[in-house]
Amino acid sequence: MGTQKPVIIGEGPKEDLGGPIAEHHGKKKEKGKSKNEKVEEKIKKEKFKKEKPEEQGEAKSPDLPAEASAKAGARGEGRKKVKVGKAKVRSKKYQEAKALIDSTKKYGIEEAIELVKKTSFTKFTGNVEVHIRVLAKTGRPEQLRGLLKYPHSTGKKINVEILDEKIIANIEKTSKTPADIYLATPALMPKIAKLAKILGPKGKMPNPKSRTITDNPEKTKKELESGQVEYKTDSFGNIHQVIGKVSANDKALSENFQALFAVLPSEKIVSVTLCATMGPGIKVQV
Repeated sequence: MGTQKPVIIGEGPKEDLGGPIAEHHGKKKEKGKSKNEKVEEKIKKEKFKKEKPEEQGEAKSPDLPAEASAKAGARGEGRKKVKVGKAKVRSKKYQEAKALIDSTKKYGIEEAIELVKKTSFTKFTGNVEVHIRVLAKTGRPEQLRGLLKYPHSTGKKINVEILDEKIIANIEKTSKTPADIYLATPALMPKIAKLAKILGPKGKMPNPKSRTITDNPEKTKKELESGQVEYKTDSFGNIHQVIGKVSANDKALSENFQALFAVLPSEKIVSVTLCATMGPGIKVQV
């Protein structure tokens, strides 16, 4: 008998059974997406489109020169959008008034007051406004606040109220603060503290620096109503004050200006601008 050749399983030609060829190679067959999944996918696609405004034809930042574009790209500024605002169109009367002022020149206070009166074009009697910028040595806005009594009337009436429990409850309930200045006694301050979110942003919170917290609020109220005013810097270090009406005489306006200037640290004053209500600004020599 001849020796039989051992049969090795797996060798030899493979038969094509004619069945479908599986392409998943051991992976699980993908299930069909549910209705909820399809809706979520649609929402994601819409959100993705909104996050790419360039594809929807929205405004892009203007082209930059090659050198500037390279620097901007290095800083990541090339991707910033440029918001184009509408140019403010001034009236004909404003343009005529502005033509009387040399924008490159700083005027003395007497000459500035004369120009303010010439450039006031409102039908009503406007105010003479002073805008002063105060900066600390570090270049940051200086925070100043205080009370000042002008030597002459500014023509502005001030509504002063002394806080009590009834007024505190009303402000807390309505968030309305009709008075220009609120006064308080030190003993009442713990109850007034809850009004800080209402009075604080409006600059009406009683403060020891401005002497609106006092043991004798009745006396302070009379002083304020007789012409004493509060001055303070805003978050940018600017002080805005009305020193009188356009109809007031030049000497009274000049003396009121000097009284305001005297209580401020002159070495920290960066700029002074004088103007009428709605009128163009006039730079004043510091």
